[in-house]
Amino acid sequence: MMPGFLKTALKIALSVLSLWLVFRKVEPERVWDVLTQANVFWLVVATVLFILSKVASAERLRVLFAQVNLRLRRLPNLKLYWLGMYYNLFLPGGIGGDGYKVFLLNRLTGTSVKVLIGATLIDRLIGLLPLVYALAVFVVVVPEVSLWLEYQIGWLWLLCIPVFHFGAKKLMERFMPAFYPVFERSIDWSGLVQGLQMLEILALLQAIEAQGKPETYVLVFLFSSIVATIPFTIGGAGARELTFLIGAQVLNVPADAAVSVSLLFYLITAVVSLAGHVYSFQSATLTKDLSS
Repeated sequence: MMPGFLKTALKIALSVLSLWLVFRKVEPERVWDVLTQANVFWLVVATVLFILSKVASAERLRVLFAQVNLRLRRLPNLKLYWLGMYYNLFLPGGIGGDGYKVFLLNRLTGTSVKVLIGATLIDRLIGLLPLVYALAVFVVVVPEVSLWLEYQIGWLWLLCIPVFHFGAKKLMERFMPAFYPVFERSIDWSGLVQGLQMLEILALLQAIEAQGKPETYVLVFLFSSIVATIPFTIGGAGARELTFLIGAQVLNVPADAAVSVSLLFYLITAVVSLAGHVYSFQSATLTKDLSS
């Protein structure tokens, strides 16, 4: 197996390579102009929407933990989630934050590592489902894609939503029965998370007065969100921007605006996640809160 430091070095290199490829195709000066002229009000709105999406994510995980008799109060759970976001910012694929949560909760509550990993994995998989559903809808909504799709398979494409939903539900019932009773409730929380982040993208489009159809940018964002979950860059840096660039070229929206939206999304993620650093200095308090 490749040593950990080499994996990290490789992923840093891939992040840098991805950003280099992006800025070979887009003039950095134009992107900088777009970023520096962004409307502050809409940036604040986008930030609030992102924070709310993370509060919803934390609540979804708390619901799943409760199914394995790990009942955390909302505020300590939120603090732990935010600390995990801080670790995720620097480590690939969110592994660092998830690993820390599993380690700490196992040590404090005695809940088995296997059960905690199972809850964390289910949390991630359930988080992807509404993303796939939204992607299916926006593929049909965006004319550049829907015309081709209609010619190929028509509206049958939307059947993937109930098929995925029913299939995921049956798989959970079969392999992770402990979480089956809260499947629909968890999906609802995931839908709220995804809806808030799509609204965030619309707010960012307003902030930079982007040209082009908003639904096209949202479609590219949904694709980039899937790409960003693949742990081959640090915190998704570069991968999302490259996806936005390719999407902009394919769907005929301004590349500088698309890359700017992606960078703003990443910057908001970074700033909000950095707030979790506060709890790393309050480990004793957090430990006490989680234990009680």
